[in-house]
Amino acid sequence: MSIPVAWIKVGSLCALTAVSVLLYLLWQPTRQAELHTLNLLRRISDRDWVAVEKMLAPDFCDSWGHDRAAVVDKAREAGSHFFALHVMAEDAPKVAVRGDEATVKLKVGVYGSGTAVAHAIMDSVRGETEPMVLIWRRSGSWPWLWELVSATHEELAEKYQL
Repeated sequence: MSIPVAWIKVGSLCALTAVSVLLYLLWQPTRQAELHTLNLLRRISDRDWVAVEKMLAPDFCDSWGHDRAAVVDKAREAGSHFFALHVMAEDAPKVAVRGDEATVKLKVGVYGSGTAVAHAIMDSVRGETEPMVLIWRRSGSWPWLWELVSATHEELAEKYQL
């Protein structure tokens, strides 16, 4: 039994169309900013500081004026107080895209176990009502190349002057 050539052509065309639509939806700036944000939280949970640093722009700055290297060092230090660490979005990220920049607002939850410092970090983050604001910038011509330019959290910035 042979398969008609017309069926192969139609099947191939349908598969190509489905993949094209999927990639078009996946590579939208809004979706990319959301995926990069969730990936950043997962990498922080895994304490993969090399990968976290690669996601930050060379000109990164946070609420406290820390640059890329200082943020990674402080995160590494804070992460060392956790035996188990899970950082996650408490709700769906709200993404606003303007040109090659995307602003992501989300409430972050920090869970785990560890020293007294770890519990103080979890309690501090859990008590906040304002969302964290992350600003992503497209870093290349490919639709999946984004880097984190800024991270701010007004409540934490006012509470802790690091």
